[in-house]
Amino acid sequence: MIMRVNPSNIHFDPNLTPGHDELFARHLTAAVKGTMPVYFAAVPSSLCIPFDRDYRPDLHSIGAAAIKEAFERAREGNHQKLLTYQRGYWFIVSDDYIPYFAALIGMPDYLPCFIFGKPDHPLIQDVQGPIDAESFKKYIGIA
Repeated sequence: MIMRVNPSNIHFDPNLTPGHDELFARHLTAAVKGTMPVYFAAVPSSLCIPFDRDYRPDLHSIGAAAIKEAFERAREGNHQKLLTYQRGYWFIVSDDYIPYFAALIGMPDYLPCFIFGKPDHPLIQDVQGPIDAESFKKYIGIA
């Protein structure tokens, strides 16, 4: 269903907006330009952590509904790949909070992740890449 919304009716809701991750933004820009390699891997869900640990979309009715829908899609086999980057031992989720929170419901052993930069972690599996910039742009919907 497509809904037409008057732009003047769109408002910023701080409860539905996570903090800005400048490093993620730089990585994403570089990946789109083709200057940052992007890999794909199965990352243990216990190693994926949110950038904004205080952001809780599950506590807002709109966020909770979106999480439920993402969980149902994943249960049907349509798993969204998370955009992440490695920081030490962890993989930071800065943009994909809804599918990340949906994954927390089912708590799978591994999450499908695009990783900015070459990952270096003994627990990730099935590392593929680097992925060419054009394929990555198609995945994120800008090509």
